Amino acid sequence: MRHRPFTPQWADAFQLAIESDDAYRSAAAKWTWPVALVLTPAPEFGYPDSVAVELQLDRGRCTGAAVLPAHAVTAPIALTAPYATWKAVVRGELDPIAGVTRGKIAARGSLATLMMHARAATALVACAKAVPTEFPDEE
Repeated sequence: MRHRPFTPQWADAFQLAIESDDAYRSAAAKWTWPVALVLTPAPEFGYPDSVAVELQLDRGRCTGAAVLPAHAVTAPIALTAPYATWKAVVRGELDPIAGVTRGKIAARGSLATLMMHARAATALVACAKAVPTEFPDEE
């Protein structure tokens, strides 16, 4: 079953993909911080307000994935981007670290920490790519 991104069903499938991925577990063995992926409003695609998927990441595990309003994010690292950018990330067309350095993704939190764990970020994207995703502009 395919899921619309930034929905509870998609977040649950993303968590399962992370939890079942040995490559992520190895690459993120030293990552110990929750991360939020924040989608800016895209009313034309059914996202009238900013929405986030907050991932509880700890040493290669994902113990939770919650969809919440952007203003409720508590993760120390939050990556914010518009719909088209997140679509490119989920499809594996844009590395999130490259997105941050090119100004396509706004980052809140420690950029040094994010850069030190670039391999974990790349492995996380591979997990997102594994989630059967139905993009609203392709329905």
